[in-house]
Amino acid sequence: MINKADAIKVDGKITAAAEAPISIELGKFRKMRQGVATNLLTKTGAAEDNTQTDKYTGITTITNGDLSVMLPNFDELAGLRTSTYQLLDAATVRLTETGLKDTHVELSMNEYMKMRGLKDRKEARSQARADARTLSKISISYHEPRRGSEGAFYELNLFQGIGMARNGVICFDFTPKFMQALEGYPFMYVHPLLWRLNSKRNPNSYYLLRKISELKHMNAGKGNEDIISVQTLLACSPNFVSYEEVMAGNKNTTARIIEPFCRDMDALEDALTWEFCHTNGKPLTDKECENMSYSIFAGLLVHVIWREYPQGTGKALEDGKQKKGGKHVPRRKRKE
Repeated sequence: MINKADAIKVDGKITAAAEAPISIELGKFRKMRQGVATNLLTKTGAAEDNTQTDKYTGITTITNGDLSVMLPNFDELAGLRTSTYQLLDAATVRLTETGLKDTHVELSMNEYMKMRGLKDRKEARSQARADARTLSKISISYHEPRRGSEGAFYELNLFQGIGMARNGVICFDFTPKFMQALEGYPFMYVHPLLWRLNSKRNPNSYYLLRKISELKHMNAGKGNEDIISVQTLLACSPNFVSYEEVMAGNKNTTARIIEPFCRDMDALEDALTWEFCHTNGKPLTDKECENMSYSIFAGLLVHVIWREYPQGTGKALEDGKQKKGGKHVPRRKRKE
């Protein structure tokens, strides 16, 4: 067990588990336990209207719906950035795929760089250390609704400690309470693209793909399994500019909301294609395509077509064949 006081500075002996890690196959979906806590957390960003720091304790609280994230000395940390959540998801995948047998799991830097598509080891190590330090400080409180009751309230830390050994192996010690929460959650399939998305080029793509994956699992077998509202997708990323903010400025909703949305959905092309649609999958008219106003855009749905998806989940591909689909038609007439 990593001593919490030594988190991020551990130079201890590496176990056999770290020397013989689980193989990472880039073309394979991964299994990851997920639920209310992790799904809300990985969509939380710090903004002026949801962040407050207690002047006596120095603890910063960031809220996102029914979730509150508490971090001491927040200004000294790297922040709740996309790579922070990518590291958390990587650790959760490792915990899931080892069967939640132990609160301690390990991930080598070579594996993590391969997952993320990172080439510069020095930069990757620096980024992982900063993100690990943030994760090691996080505590969360959240309400988990239950059908027929008021639900339950939880408050817990994520990790007892996170350390990085000299050879680059990242050691995660989940808290028993957080692991217990994860044990009660089902797993979803996650496309490996989730870790390779570049948050500088496409700041919303990680959040979009994670939300699409969550809804795919949640609605498996239903008619809306691959249909998602634009509003739901806009709400999933802390990086989208709000309509109110745009209208208070230059009022250019096309450049500041619609185009970034289309750009960052297009970045998911290794995993899926997509198209705008109305209720019941009704396609857009030529006029709507040619005159894509914000009022039209905000009322649309998105039809997602996975290039492939594991069998046995929702509308899984029969015989493992690839499923292909059309492309979206933003602001222009569909080509015949």
